[in-house]
Amino acid sequence: MALRRTAVLSAFAAAIFTGLRLPVRASFLIGGTWDGAIDPMILGMVAESPLGTSAAVRLTGLALIFCILWRARAGHILALVGAFLASASFALRGHALGEPQVILGGLITLHILCLAFWVGAFAPLLRATRRDPPASAGALAHEFGRRALWVVGLLVVAGGLVLMLLGAVTPSALSSPYGQMFAIKLVLFAGVLSLAAVNKLKLTPELLASTPGTRRRLRRSIGFEVALVAGILITTAALTTVSSPRGDGESEQASLDTRPAAPARHTFGDAS
Repeated sequence: MALRRTAVLSAFAAAIFTGLRLPVRASFLIGGTWDGAIDPMILGMVAESPLGTSAAVRLTGLALIFCILWRARAGHILALVGAFLASASFALRGHALGEPQVILGGLITLHILCLAFWVGAFAPLLRATRRDPPASAGALAHEFGRRALWVVGLLVVAGGLVLMLLGAVTPSALSSPYGQMFAIKLVLFAGVLSLAAVNKLKLTPELLASTPGTRRRLRRSIGFEVALVAGILITTAALTTVSSPRGDGESEQASLDTRPAAPARHTFGDAS
C-alpha cells in the first residue's frame, strides 16, 4: 500500500508541474511577465501548440496512474497504460518533432520508460533497507540489479540513437551551450552508473550475507544516486528550456510564433 501511495503522490506532483508548464511558457512568450501567464489569448496559443498536446496526454496518463489504488487487475493495467501515456507525452514536442518523427518518438518514449523504472526503484529499495531483514532487502536489491542491466542498456542505446539522429554527437557540438550542458549530463550519468555498479557488485552481496553496516552503506549510496539523478533532471530541464540542438523544435516554435510580436508587447506593456 505504501508503494501505491508513493505512485499516486508522485503522479499528483507531476500533474501540478505539468499544469504549471503552460502559464510559464505563456509568460516566456511575453518576455517573462506575469501578464502572459494569465492572458487567455496567450494561454490558448500555448494550449494549441505541441506543448499543450503533450501536457494533455501527460495529464491523462497521470490520471490513469491513480487507478493503482484499485487493487483489481484492471487497476494495475490502467496504471501501466497511464505510465506509458505519460512517458509517450515527452515525444510530442521538442526535438521529437523532427524527422524521422516516428523513430525519434519511439526512442524518446523508451528512454523515459527506462528512466522511470530506474528512478521508481529508489523508494522501495530505501524502504527495504530500513525495514526489511537483510536477506529480504538483499534479494530485492539483487532482483533489481538483474533487471536494471537490461534497462540501463536500453536507456543508453535509446539516448545514443536520439543524439545520432539529431546530429548532436559531432565534436563541434561541444562548442554549443547544448553540447556543453549535455556533457555535464553525461558526467553525472557516469557517476550514477558507477554507484549502481558498486551497489550491485559489492553492497548487494554483502547485504545478502548480512554483513554488519551494509544496509547503512547501501542507503547512503542510493542517496547519492538520487542526488545525481536529480542533477541529471535539472540539467535536462535546462537543456530543453534554454538551449537545444540545431533545428530542434522549429515546428513547435513556429506554431507559437505566428502571432505578431509588437501588438502583444503593446497590449501588455514593457516586458522589462
